[in-house]
Amino acid sequence: MHTGKNKCVIALDVGGTSLKWTLIDLNNVDSSIPINCFQKVSIDSEASAEVLIRTFVQTIKMAFQKARALRLEVVGIGISMPGPFDYEKSISLMTHKFRGIYGIDLKHKLIQLLQLEEEFPIQFELDSEAFLIGEAWRGAAQNYNRIIGLTLGTGIGSSFMINGRIVKEGPGIPPKGAIWCLPYEDGIVEDKISQHGILKRYQELGGNYSEILEVEKISSRALKGDKISSQVFKEFGLVLGKVLKPIVSQFRAQCLVLGGQISKSFSLFADPLKKELRSVPDLKKVTSSNLFDLSALYGVAKRFIRPGK
Repeated sequence: MHTGKNKCVIALDVGGTSLKWTLIDLNNVDSSIPINCFQKVSIDSEASAEVLIRTFVQTIKMAFQKARALRLEVVGIGISMPGPFDYEKSISLMTHKFRGIYGIDLKHKLIQLLQLEEEFPIQFELDSEAFLIGEAWRGAAQNYNRIIGLTLGTGIGSSFMINGRIVKEGPGIPPKGAIWCLPYEDGIVEDKISQHGILKRYQELGGNYSEILEVEKISSRALKGDKISSQVFKEFGLVLGKVLKPIVSQFRAQCLVLGGQISKSFSLFADPLKKELRSVPDLKKVTSSNLFDLSALYGVAKRFIRPGK
């Protein structure tokens, strides 16, 4: 029955410490997200299944309430989740975090606890893919046919897109599209390109490690002229460029877009990264996200506009 309301999607992005959500108005996707709608909810990836699922349920109930207040009809729920995760069966396979929900059918559990109809659409998306879909649709990667998306944070997520479709094999694409586990020097890429890699290098260079540091604090010090902090980010950009150069070249990427918390310090490592990639013939744009926390939220909502990728 037609309700006279605009249709919307509840979009969620699950991270290790926060659960982000908003409403995407499907009848007015060219507008900005409704004011005061985007929110972050704290989440503990080490919590029990009961606590984790309660956090999901309470957050989604909050979103339904907001939709009613805005006279929006919720027609689906899209959830960006880290892997490993069975996205078709909605079952988490993670053991390094979110162990409490390992093996649980989250879609069935949410439908049951939210008292939704059995066929109510709930779709799960790999977080790095949701990021790239959102950036290609509404963000910095619009109007490019061949795109690589990276999310830089506690680890490095990667995804590849050709003509609006996520692809997982082909020239330049590593097995399963995973860059994080590729060999680099005496370890793997994620040893260097990650939060841990930045903190470790800062310490190796003799940075002040008397307090518990975060990447944001090292970034702040670099912006204030601290030489060691600046050197850490310059090396980060150089290593990232060396890792990506053969991948970007073979994939014939036209655009490389970066997201995640580390990408918020893009200005500190952009020059060495771009310099390393300068000779790649097809590459036209190297940029950080202009959506940041919203990228994956747009990405999961896109599914409900045009099914498939």
